[in-house]
Amino acid sequence: MSGVAFVSGGTAFSQQATPLRGSVDENVLQTQQNTPPRPAPRPAVSAPALAGTGDAGIPSDPYQPISPGALPDADAGNLGLNGVPVNDGSPPSGPVDNSGGLNPPPATVPTDIPLPADRATAATQRTRPAQPSLRAGQTPDALTTGALEDETGSNPKAQRTDKDNLPEPALERRFVKPDPEPFAPLGIRAGTVTLRPSISQGIRATTNADDSSDGKSAILSETRLRMRATTDWSRHSAFLDFDGTYDKTLSGQDYSAPNIGLRGGFKLDLGERTTVTGEGGYRYRQEDASAPTAVTGASNRPAVQELDATLGVRHEFGRFFGEVKGKVDHTTYGRAEFPDGTTISQKDRDNTFASVALRGGFEMSPAIKPFAEVEIGKLMYDLTEDSNGYRRSGMRTALRGGIEADFGEKLSGELALGYLRQGIDDNRLSDVDGFSVDGAIKWSPQRGTDVNLGLLTRVEGATAPNDSGSIFYEGRLGVKRQIRSNLSVNAELTASLRDNKDGSGLDKGFGAEVGATYWFNRFLGLDVSARHRITRSEVDTRQTTESSVYMGLTLQR
Repeated sequence: MSGVAFVSGGTAFSQQATPLRGSVDENVLQTQQNTPPRPAPRPAVSAPALAGTGDAGIPSDPYQPISPGALPDADAGNLGLNGVPVNDGSPPSGPVDNSGGLNPPPATVPTDIPLPADRATAATQRTRPAQPSLRAGQTPDALTTGALEDETGSNPKAQRTDKDNLPEPALERRFVKPDPEPFAPLGIRAGTVTLRPSISQGIRATTNADDSSDGKSAILSETRLRMRATTDWSRHSAFLDFDGTYDKTLSGQDYSAPNIGLRGGFKLDLGERTTVTGEGGYRYRQEDASAPTAVTGASNRPAVQELDATLGVRHEFGRFFGEVKGKVDHTTYGRAEFPDGTTISQKDRDNTFASVALRGGFEMSPAIKPFAEVEIGKLMYDLTEDSNGYRRSGMRTALRGGIEADFGEKLSGELALGYLRQGIDDNRLSDVDGFSVDGAIKWSPQRGTDVNLGLLTRVEGATAPNDSGSIFYEGRLGVKRQIRSNLSVNAELTASLRDNKDGSGLDKGFGAEVGATYWFNRFLGLDVSARHRITRSEVDTRQTTESSVYMGLTLQR
């Protein structure tokens, strides 16, 4: 019997070969039927047979392993070239070396070519178990498996690698970052709005209850309610603040004074270079007893209500910017009461002020922006003439120049210096004009220390005949230091100057206050403070002195 064998990627070409030709010995068929099926050795393909020069071909020598004992003799008949089992339909007799799967052998491989040295060495180190294929009626023999070495050049042993997805430690052992502000209020969250309320209740002992020139000492109950609502929108922002204080006498001079302030605002970013801002506020207070406009001899301090609103648009042109802002203020005054029960209306003092300010500047650096501003407005009294027959309405103009600063948390704010002039329609009264200074600066020289500076200039009207009014300047410097996470100290200095245009000279005021806050926990704290204020004037009714101490508790959320 003769045949041709082809090896190409594991494909069986025997089905495409021509039918067997020649006679078959009968004793061969009888031997296959009477003896247990055992695969006969397949002859190896010789070189002439591969060439396909004849139909019969010349049989080659049986395959002999390079190293004796590499393969069991019982399984040698089921192996083809290089120890690869022949695909005759029977199950494989042992592990198959698949190391050549990426580079399959060529279709024709001559047998007379010696194996490489590394393959010969690997063959001597590799043993295959004898696992003959089973046929019908055959009893399986005992299987023995030898050691299979992987340390070969073609199939190196896989090394152990470290895992990338290590398991997380237990929750009890996880490191928790400490809260930098463990005593700060948590707030009440509603969607994207967070509300932080607080209420304080304390006792104040003072030497001058109503802060007047003839005030007496008293012990006051002081209640303060504060609420602040802020948003955490990704692009725009808004806020709403409420601050209300009520003082009531417990002993000493009879005194009762509410002070309420409400302010809200928003900021809209209409693109990368256009910003719209707006604010509005309401305040209810009592008129200062040392003010020149205070009614002499009144038994009460008349109420003053202030309502204001601003709206501005800012646009940047490269390194330059421009801003236009409109402002409206309305102020009303309550009735003055006298000890005999009579009252006097102050409606002739009610007024409305409206103005438009134009500001332009350039960016010297990302943090410093100088600017110039011009403001034009109109002061309009509700009554054309006051109780003395004077027309006090008039135009107001202002020219300012300053610097905007934005160094992040380190320093921010603005400072402006300029000239202010308030005209009066009545020719019998002179205009009120003078130097102006305005600004609000926040500075943090180091973490835990905050310094706030506030400066303002305003025009005050008058009610007396031949009195045009005054210009009032005020400055506040406050310092707050966080000594510990639950202990902070603060100090504030105030100074004021009133330039009276009626010839009564200057009114000067000074004040100092120190205090501390200790938090027992995140919700309860203790407040203590002490202050001293004085006012000096050429008019005796405007001179005041007051000293007080305060102690109270604060609840916050």
